[in-house]
Amino acid sequence: MTNWRQLKLTDGLCILLVWFILIVAGGLASGNALGASQEKLSLPMYRYPNEDLGATCSPQATTIKLWAPTAKSVSVALFDDAASPSFSSILMTRDDNGIWSAKVSGNLDGKYYLYDIVLPEVVAGRSNIFRVNDPYARGCSANTGRTLIYDLAGTNPEGWNQDQFVGLKNNADAILYEVHVRDFSIGGSSGVSAANRGKYTGMVEEGTKTPEGEKTGMDHLEELGVTHVHLLPVFDYAGGDERQKADKYTWYNWGYGPVLFNTPEGSYASDPDGTARQKEFKRMVQAFHRRHIGVVLDVVFNHTAGTGSSRDSIFDKIYPRYFYRTDASGKYADGTFCGNEFASEKPMARKFIVDSIKYWLTEYHVDGFRFDLMGIVDRDTMLEVCREARKINPNVIIYGEGWDMEYLLPPEKMMTQANVSGTGIAAFNDGIRDNIKGDAGNDAAAGFVQGAGPRYGGMDRFQLNIKGQGTGKNSENIAVHSPNETINYASAHDDHCLWDKLLLSATNVPEDLRVNMDKLAAGIVLTAQGVPFLHAGDEFLRSKKCVRNSYNDNDPRVNPINWELKAKHKEVFNFYQGMIALRKAHPAFRMTDKADVDKALDFANDTPDNLVEYVIRNNANGDSWKNILVICNGAGQSRDLTVTGDWIIVADDKRAGTEELQSAKDKIHVEPFSLVIAHTDGPYRLDQNFRSDKK
Repeated sequence: MTNWRQLKLTDGLCILLVWFILIVAGGLASGNALGASQEKLSLPMYRYPNEDLGATCSPQATTIKLWAPTAKSVSVALFDDAASPSFSSILMTRDDNGIWSAKVSGNLDGKYYLYDIVLPEVVAGRSNIFRVNDPYARGCSANTGRTLIYDLAGTNPEGWNQDQFVGLKNNADAILYEVHVRDFSIGGSSGVSAANRGKYTGMVEEGTKTPEGEKTGMDHLEELGVTHVHLLPVFDYAGGDERQKADKYTWYNWGYGPVLFNTPEGSYASDPDGTARQKEFKRMVQAFHRRHIGVVLDVVFNHTAGTGSSRDSIFDKIYPRYFYRTDASGKYADGTFCGNEFASEKPMARKFIVDSIKYWLTEYHVDGFRFDLMGIVDRDTMLEVCREARKINPNVIIYGEGWDMEYLLPPEKMMTQANVSGTGIAAFNDGIRDNIKGDAGNDAAAGFVQGAGPRYGGMDRFQLNIKGQGTGKNSENIAVHSPNETINYASAHDDHCLWDKLLLSATNVPEDLRVNMDKLAAGIVLTAQGVPFLHAGDEFLRSKKCVRNSYNDNDPRVNPINWELKAKHKEVFNFYQGMIALRKAHPAFRMTDKADVDKALDFANDTPDNLVEYVIRNNANGDSWKNILVICNGAGQSRDLTVTGDWIIVADDKRAGTEELQSAKDKIHVEPFSLVIAHTDGPYRLDQNFRSDKK
């Protein structure tokens, strides 16, 4: 054990001299150990079994551990605060498995450190000596400056030990709402106090309203009825200055450039130094849980913000190239189009991902994870993530982008749409997305809701989308094992938000009909079997001024949510709210077994062009309504359909919910670009050449 105060240095020249001595001494001492231990250690297969990497702090001492098996020497540079140039240097010792460790006596709570590492060879043609953050850092100073040592329990808010996960029996019971922390409250119309705008605290400030008196923020989410708020990345990411006030619009970023995966982002905290970010993040989660709203983190384990000797590089400065996939020529693989791919299949890379997921669950009580570019992550890693996460929270929800983008590893090893089957992990369904509204990558392309019909696989594929049994946009359907495994959506942060897509693809349509298209798209998402996913602001026609890729757009007219739209488009909000209430009240829309869906859901055949009509029969999934009729009219003209029986209509082009709007006998009228939902406990017949799809 070392007493760090005895080693404190203040003179810059002495610092450099001691550092040089440590490097030489460490290199001599550890070089022999490295050579000897390489015979014992099979680096490609090794996985450290314990969960104590990083800093473990107590009032008596702090233990710091790092896996860097090829390093010649490693020492800890220990700082009193976030800014002081003075530090103490502590030489770490190495075991046979490449774990470097140091135990420092005294209470280091609030101190900072960095690793000084000497590698056996030059990295990226620049250096073999690096000062670098701990990849297992749980806190840091502003702008990823220094790794923070702190007492984890000291960041817990009052009542934290009683905080509980939001439990749902099945994925299909969730209604996900995707939002960026800054966007949610940064605008003046949010009603959030100036100090909290754009912050974790702004997410959950109570009693906030628009100038027109409409609820905003967390109160709005509770009013809307969603079950989970999905936060765009909230770990420490590259880009921008965390010390700048968020409302100055000098920078903006979605956050898909991860640096420190286990540290909350500092730009959303009241102070980027110290533990404000940890305390405020926990208070945010706790506040959502009190409203019975779960918190889903958008995690990015497919790539990192930097590699080699770049400023944002962490892993390469510790063990060069190990944590990344490289091709036959030695170049970084780039299936992510972000410059690199994280090698999740390697044991210590997989361990890092699993450890991170477990940490966010146990330390911050989050309820689920959305994996960015999940198809780049190998399937075995995702299965281990799921197993370990469910040990902590059996109802954890895990989903991601299952795009097939990897080219180095075999397709069957990756967590793509085709390979989630039977795992309970869900994948985004680009098939239903683009069948609803047209190709997301083509501004003018139209889909079902604009009158062009489902473009990917035609009506047969669209019916599989609705049944929660088909995804993908290829010529062949990708079968879905269970509706629990498909994320149904019409828009997300990527590409155009829904209203902008309709503006660009239905340019000559009157606005009232374009509004109908928006509501029809939401109605399809919220009645289809599977997991519905909504993009923030779609419920009141949010626009990003038709900017498709707004990841770093700091124009205050683009990304911030304009809450004044809620009053302007209150009918749209009420429709979304009613559809959510309808879905939550009726389990017929939330089946989880393919056979049950096939048994209960019957489509009408030979319907008019671009119209979907089906019944969910016989109190499906224990529903209180015996037979539920869903009609989706994707045409520009109204339809009068023969539906023999006595029907109670609960949703139409204007309103939606669980209460009777009107009754109908033997015929139902459907407005252009709209839906009707009705139910009956009596006999019925769909005279549009009714077809049973029972298998």
